[in-house]
Amino acid sequence: MIIWLCLAAFLLSCFFTHLIRRYALAKSLVDTPNARSSHAIPTPRGGGLSVVLVFLPSLLFIFELNLATIGLIASGLWVAAVGFWDDHQHIPARWRLLVHLLSALIALFSLSAIPNISFFGFTIEAGFVGYVFYTLTLIWLLNLYNFMDGIDGIASVEAINTALSAALLLFWCGAPQNGFLSALLLLAAAVTGFLVWNWPHAKIFMGDACSGFLGFILGLLAIMTSATGAINFWSWLILLAVFITDATFTLINRILKGEIWYEAHSSHAYQHYARRLIRHFQQQGFEHRDARTKSHRRLNFQMMLINVFWLLPLATIATFYPYWAFLAVVIAYLPLIFIAHALKAGVSE
Repeated sequence: MIIWLCLAAFLLSCFFTHLIRRYALAKSLVDTPNARSSHAIPTPRGGGLSVVLVFLPSLLFIFELNLATIGLIASGLWVAAVGFWDDHQHIPARWRLLVHLLSALIALFSLSAIPNISFFGFTIEAGFVGYVFYTLTLIWLLNLYNFMDGIDGIASVEAINTALSAALLLFWCGAPQNGFLSALLLLAAAVTGFLVWNWPHAKIFMGDACSGFLGFILGLLAIMTSATGAINFWSWLILLAVFITDATFTLINRILKGEIWYEAHSSHAYQHYARRLIRHFQQQGFEHRDARTKSHRRLNFQMMLINVFWLLPLATIATFYPYWAFLAVVIAYLPLIFIAHALKAGVSE
């Protein structure tokens, strides 16, 4: 059944993205290039809503209808709704943050348990501190996914890589899956249907309705699988390391430099790298649009290589040898932090 569900999720997501693109063009929901943009021509936005419309209803086919499932769907809808509204007209940051906070609290308090935090065999019970930690984690993952959705395909590729890698770990370790394997495969299928339209050269952008939703859902699935003992939370931090490193390093660097951290900018490591690649391809004689497309494709491909050949093996170690999970996280992040520093993440051009 899961094979047919994934195929249906892919096809429906692809079809809904087509419909949303027509809607966005009719309503003039278009991102016009400016000094901070990574795109060269006006492009409709909001296409990632198709992922939300396909993924959330599909959960009713694989999970029991209990408080946790209702909390997952309801909180995900809240996050997507405020993002969809923000795609249409700007919402002040404080109101978006309030919705994000309420969504995180709804999701966490609907769970029967949240995971403890372990370091080298030492365990911190997930009481009040645990709820604070995981609430902040969900809010940060939600927002960093928004920050990282800045070039064609990158947010989609990261979500697909992370979901499939986590599904593979569930399959390998044989831990209680409780529908999570199916949910991860369905999420990957729905995002792939959208990626058909979002792959460089993108015909439509994801929009806040989906980018924040993906970060939130991946974070919530990380908490839920960790609580059931399926995959520990450290393994998830490794799988999401590319996005977490770039967004966090950039934010800290901007704060240290005295810049207004919440203002829009284009100083993430991936944005610096994309511009370097564009200049490289232009020097080879490509027009700007073609150079941009090739640069985005190469960046996405190289990110996939990092996820598959560096982060997935370390996440596997963290899953099978939980005593060494924290050390695996440190090893995973160190070269990524070095790359972010070398690419001058957080430094404005």
